[in-house]
Amino acid sequence: MTPASAQSKKTYELIYEDIQALKLQVQELTSLVRKNQADIQELRDQIKILGELIRKVQSEQGAAREDFRNIVVQYQLLSSKLEEIQFQTAILNDILQAIQNLNLPKPEEKTARSGKAPAKAEPPPAETRKPAPLTLSAQEMYNNAYGDYLKGNYSLAIDSFRLFLQQYPNTPLSGNALYWIGECYYSQGKFQEAVDTFSELLVSYPSSNKVPAAYLKKGYSLARLGKKEEAIATLKLLIAKFPAQEEARLAQEKLKELENQ
Repeated sequence: MTPASAQSKKTYELIYEDIQALKLQVQELTSLVRKNQADIQELRDQIKILGELIRKVQSEQGAAREDFRNIVVQYQLLSSKLEEIQFQTAILNDILQAIQNLNLPKPEEKTARSGKAPAKAEPPPAETRKPAPLTLSAQEMYNNAYGDYLKGNYSLAIDSFRLFLQQYPNTPLSGNALYWIGECYYSQGKFQEAVDTFSELLVSYPSSNKVPAAYLKKGYSLARLGKKEEAIATLKLLIAKFPAQEEARLAQEKLKELENQ
């Protein structure tokens, strides 16, 4: 076997391995999409059941009012979870479609066409080359920004989350992005900026699952600014609106601390 033939065989073997790897990725993504679809259906069923319970509780009075509030909270959580899973499923479907559209040739098809190694493609002239456009999905942009936050790169995380919100202002992750901007400001000791950001979240994304946490950290920020009365009012509002949330318990503890000062 000539060196050229050996090199050609090795090239086709590598192509074949890449094809097999892509097939495995397609299978894994397909399985994940099916799982998410099953989760979506399960959540829809739960939401339907909760909707029926809400209608039933609405017809009752007195002692049933507390149960009704708890059911509404669960309904909001399930609805938020459903939106997130649908968003992730859409992303997975895009990735799966992109892989399936590659249409890579099989090694045997290449060898059948020609018995010699393919000619080495000449690179285009330097002056005609163009940089590949940088395109990131919403999930990739969000993950990058969140990674900066976890590393303590708060200024970079703020810029990244702001860029995410400019390009993807209406996704299930948009409210989360604004919340983490507020957390970055809080970690930097910029408490007024944190208050403004959490307030923006409460106005712009009132159905976000980060709303209870935004009320809590807004109250904390106001307390750090010495605005005791505003902090107490914010924390009490959190407890009234979301009594079953963990943030309400933390707000109770902070209220005791502020009232004893």
